[in-house]
Amino acid sequence: MSELPLNPNIQPFTRDDDAAAADAPPAPRYELANNENPLGPSPRVIEAIAAAPDLGTYPEYSDIALRRAIVEALGRGLSPAHIATGCSGFETLELIARAFLRPGDEMILSSPTFSGAYKKVALPLGARVRDVPLEAGSFRYRADAVLAAISERTKLIMLCNPNNPTGTVISAESMRQLLAGLPEHALVVADEVYHHFVDDARYPDSLAYVLEGRNIVIVHSFSKAYGLAGLRLGYCIAKPAIANYIAGLQRGFHQNKLALAAGIAACRDQAHVRRSVQFLRGEARWVCQQFDRLDIRYWKPAANFILFETRLLADELQRELAQRGFHLRAQTRNKLPFCMRLSLGTRDANQAFVAALEAILRGAG
Repeated sequence: MSELPLNPNIQPFTRDDDAAAADAPPAPRYELANNENPLGPSPRVIEAIAAAPDLGTYPEYSDIALRRAIVEALGRGLSPAHIATGCSGFETLELIARAFLRPGDEMILSSPTFSGAYKKVALPLGARVRDVPLEAGSFRYRADAVLAAISERTKLIMLCNPNNPTGTVISAESMRQLLAGLPEHALVVADEVYHHFVDDARYPDSLAYVLEGRNIVIVHSFSKAYGLAGLRLGYCIAKPAIANYIAGLQRGFHQNKLALAAGIAACRDQAHVRRSVQFLRGEARWVCQQFDRLDIRYWKPAANFILFETRLLADELQRELAQRGFHLRAQTRNKLPFCMRLSLGTRDANQAFVAALEAILRGAG
């Protein structure tokens, strides 16, 4: 292998996870790490999958039916030409990166954010990643600092909004400031996969910028509010010239029959989306009330997860919770050594988590 011309920016899969899994404890009783929708998909989606046509033949070559369903759900005067689909939000990000990054180009992100994914789509292309961190403590987006960091090599500016893992929003004012100072050679990528859950008047109307023809591409996913994480379906929204350019990288027959049927059915059941959003907002309020009662610091969430901080090291707390059947995500890799991210679950799961957390903190006190 050492004689092959390997790309140093690709980290080989070492199978360490496989080895660890062999010795791991039983699967957690409460999976609260992956920001999934605990209500699952719409019943209409299940019906559509069950009625899917013969899987022994290829799907439609074009995804036009899915794109039409997406624009029907979004409204706002969008057309199918504004949409490019991918096999998950992650792959959609990858298609965007492949379309616009060349060796030596730069991508700007603002940590703590979804850095692992953003780096994984940029570094193998030979691009450089520049980090302009969020404001410490508040996690406020620093548009002025990002604009100052833009160079002639900057091609992509990644915005996760609401931001993962902080659950905070980049304000409309910050977005206006960024786009007003954006040079023509740069593209803003607004990763808004959690947009359904936002209830914050400061949240920007990114679709308006798309309709104005600005250099912005929005990424959405069916994994969150739609409850389709297992099918890996996502899409982006941009002015047609950009969307069609990105779509030029899609594989032939790139969406399978089950994903096409499920995505169309999901788009046509917005009532299920509203139920999911209402339910998870209610759970967010309840968990925040419990954190207030326990005097636990947290950041007001605009998504279906909550970032919180305790006096215990997050890695230690993660182990303690795992022993009690809970899987949460420690934020040590994001340089937040005392913070964890809780994916909101059912009320039973959330109540059990709060009880376990309270017992652990009482024992550590």
